[in-house]
Amino acid sequence: MYVKLINPKIHGKAAYTNTGSSAQTLQYLQHEAVGEGQEATFFSAATDELSAAQVRQAIDTNVKGLRASEAKFYSLVLSPSEQELAHIGSEPEKLKAYTRAVMQQYAQNFTLSGGRQLGRQDIVWGAVLHQDRTHRGTDPEVLAGTAKAGEKRVGLQAHVHVIVSARDVEQKITLNPGGRRQRFDLMHWQAAAGRQFERQFGYVAQEHEKLRPKSTRQRDTTHDAGRLEKIAERVARINLLVPHEQRLAPEKVQRIAVAREFDKTFYRMLARVEERARDGRPIDNGLQLLSTGREQAVAPQRQVATALHAVQSLVRRVQNAQDERTEHVAEKPKRRGAELDIEM
Repeated sequence: MYVKLINPKIHGKAAYTNTGSSAQTLQYLQHEAVGEGQEATFFSAATDELSAAQVRQAIDTNVKGLRASEAKFYSLVLSPSEQELAHIGSEPEKLKAYTRAVMQQYAQNFTLSGGRQLGRQDIVWGAVLHQDRTHRGTDPEVLAGTAKAGEKRVGLQAHVHVIVSARDVEQKITLNPGGRRQRFDLMHWQAAAGRQFERQFGYVAQEHEKLRPKSTRQRDTTHDAGRLEKIAERVARINLLVPHEQRLAPEKVQRIAVAREFDKTFYRMLARVEERARDGRPIDNGLQLLSTGREQAVAPQRQVATALHAVQSLVRRVQNAQDERTEHVAEKPKRRGAELDIEM
């Protein structure tokens, strides 16, 4: 079972952005269904018959309390393997029943304050069943020349697209499945969705169909030495730009990188430290930022020093601008080369 949370910045550029109306996403899902010769009929926890307009109304009006730049909904994909589909005869009703069970788990996977737990009645979602998939340019078959990008894949390819609101039905809680793990453990939900299929339909999953928890996977360390070398080079460049007391120990930064398994948060925070160094801004708690991905409260003394540094930088920029203007005024006017060429 393949269960995915779509990242619109990477995978959804051609289909949607989730910070506005759901209309574009629903139009895309309709178009895909029609292209398969199907009628684009959506379903939800309560009904099998929903139009795209009804799903849009439910999602787009469930946004109270969200800022304009915040996600209004999320897109999920539930994609059984060919073996799993064959086991249930690729029956639409069974796939709908499975989707409802998985969305119940989705709601329950959110960790709320006070120990409160959400249920299927607390979330707003709609889904549509697609029967076909097409080849991508990176597929092994395409690279081998046995298929073309855009061609339909052979065999059973049924899968379910789900669009779910970023707010609970009472519009009091923001529900972000891609946020902090303490709030929503995405991998736990994905693994639970696979086990749900096994329980619901009496299926014994093959190893390649199971999602292995990160803790049990062997991380590829082939490129770690190169990564550590590049990190040391970046730290050296940073240290050239900051005062002695703000310099970072390369070996400590490298240890943090290894502990965080070179994840995106580490590199994002390292880029933030680099940006501050280039801008001449004080780097407070650099190691704390790299190891946790969070800012630490700045001491009042440092706040004063930071403000003083900003004022000093502003004064230097103003002084430099004045010096440039003074020098320009003091110079004798000279003809430019282009003007001399014309006179000659």
